[in-house]
Amino acid sequence: MRKILLFLCVLTGFSLWAQPKQHNSYTVKEGDTLESIAKVFRVSPSDIKSLNPTLEKGLQKGMLLIIPGDEISYFNKKQPTGFEKYTVKDKETLYGLAQRFHITQDDLRRYNMILYKKELRKGQEITIPLYRDAPKEISKGKEGLTKYIVKPGEGLWRIAQNYGVTQETLERLNPNLPNPLKEGMEIWVPAGKSGVPEVTTDKALVLYQVEKGEGFMSLERKFGLSQKELEKLNPELKDGIKLEAQIWIPKNNFLDYVATLGGASQTDVATGNATDANPKIKSGMNPSNIKTVSFVLPFRVNGIQAGNIADIKIKLQKEKITAIASDFYSGALMALDSLQKMGFSLTVNVYDSNGNAQGVKAISSSEGLKNSQVIIGPFSPSAFNALSETITSDNIAILAPLSNRNIELRPNVFQTVPTIEVQQNSMISFINQKYPDANIVLLSDAKSKDMNEKLLSSFSQAKNVDNIQGIQSALNKEATNIVFVSSDDVVFLSDAIRILYNIAGINGKNKNYNIIMATLDKGDAYDHNSISNSQLSALKFTYPAANRYAGESNPFIKKYLKTYKISPSKYAFRGFDLTMDAVLRTSLVGNFIKEANIGETSYQENKFQYVKNATKGGGYE
Repeated sequence: MRKILLFLCVLTGFSLWAQPKQHNSYTVKEGDTLESIAKVFRVSPSDIKSLNPTLEKGLQKGMLLIIPGDEISYFNKKQPTGFEKYTVKDKETLYGLAQRFHITQDDLRRYNMILYKKELRKGQEITIPLYRDAPKEISKGKEGLTKYIVKPGEGLWRIAQNYGVTQETLERLNPNLPNPLKEGMEIWVPAGKSGVPEVTTDKALVLYQVEKGEGFMSLERKFGLSQKELEKLNPELKDGIKLEAQIWIPKNNFLDYVATLGGASQTDVATGNATDANPKIKSGMNPSNIKTVSFVLPFRVNGIQAGNIADIKIKLQKEKITAIASDFYSGALMALDSLQKMGFSLTVNVYDSNGNAQGVKAISSSEGLKNSQVIIGPFSPSAFNALSETITSDNIAILAPLSNRNIELRPNVFQTVPTIEVQQNSMISFINQKYPDANIVLLSDAKSKDMNEKLLSSFSQAKNVDNIQGIQSALNKEATNIVFVSSDDVVFLSDAIRILYNIAGINGKNKNYNIIMATLDKGDAYDHNSISNSQLSALKFTYPAANRYAGESNPFIKKYLKTYKISPSKYAFRGFDLTMDAVLRTSLVGNFIKEANIGETSYQENKFQYVKNATKGGGYE
């Protein structure tokens, strides 16, 4: 039942973030007909009927309808006051034009029907609708604005900080600004502000989202800043602290507060453990550098009604990949929540890949994906490769979340899970460094001779044992014995674990041998119910893995339990860690690919470090 509740929470999470390919809702009004509603949403009446079985009884005022979704929720019902023609320039997008003229993408499509079928192209003449309450651009010289001359090395984010506004505000005031800004150029800024924060000599600031109920006193206790200091950094606070306001805080004050929490702040800043954080991310993250993230995950929700518990239960039992996707995205949602509190304002697109290449091809031309800076997913190699074949921009990083096999490493592709070979070699290095004088013993069944050969080439002094019954003769009471067991046979493993446990004398008063059981390939057989986890634990079972155990006292686990009423799976941890890393890396310069070589980053259960593989297509693993 808790898995069902988790799935429902994840479905609800879709509505909290911008999501293409999700359904819209509409409340029926007086005078509406099925045909008129269909026209407004540009769908067919039969499409609406298919999602609303209750329509068989007729359309009624106040009825809540589910409408087939697209990237646009519904049309702007206001009538334009006029129109003007516009010629599309090179590299302009529908999203960018909508932002520039303060209208929706759907407004543009509505008055340029060709855009429902074809992409924008350079030189194309389109019609721009004009609305009385939404001027297409802010008029220059308007009262309340003044000119500002850009200083050497200054960026838009820094100027926005100094004037107590967001970068987005300055972009609206100054359409088509070059990136980076040019020294000496003039831009419009709010008048009557000095442009210089007076509180601190530390120029680094971060955005902090005020929590419910927080006032000046609680903010002073948290960050050591008086009301006067906060108002100097955030002039809008002179009118009081509004609910969910975002305010500027000196980064040093913010990190000092994080340190008092033992690295586990309410924002889960950077890693959830300050000692593991990558120094470059801690010092250089800039929330204004990243705006759009997309997820392409195999939810396979077609045909499921959100309130139908029976359907959801069947889906979770039948489709393992659906359960994995919901777990992964539940962790991602928690990361997004933490990032929002850290001052990140993100557009998050969520697509259902349906778990196959065909599903990916259906969404690959979406404008949301094309405008993304980072795309996480799909899961399967075939679906992932289908997406990366279409989206090749070096401004968009595509991250393979779970698979480390058969990923085509195109230049903008990141295989985030280390290959089996990398994991195995890392463990061999670990054993050699930590136990240089250990007695290495190799035990394998007939099907695992190749693994034995690999181990023999790495540990030349290892003793090879063919029969588990004779393993004691290969052990040394005076040394640490590391026994590598290579098998995926449940019976073989069960016997090996039991015999090693008994030989070690762990059950008795005196320990006979110091034994560490190890393997380079922990297969599914270890998950069988006949395998004793308690005995494995006693034998200090060691194996290579892409993730580490977070521990029961981990703050993330407590927060996850409180949110979803269930403990997080390894996929939930993965969703949290990968989302956090993707956003924080990109926030350094606005391009994940350019920050691929910053070194290792470490989070709750996962670490990330990428190396460019020039021999396999130029991607990263």
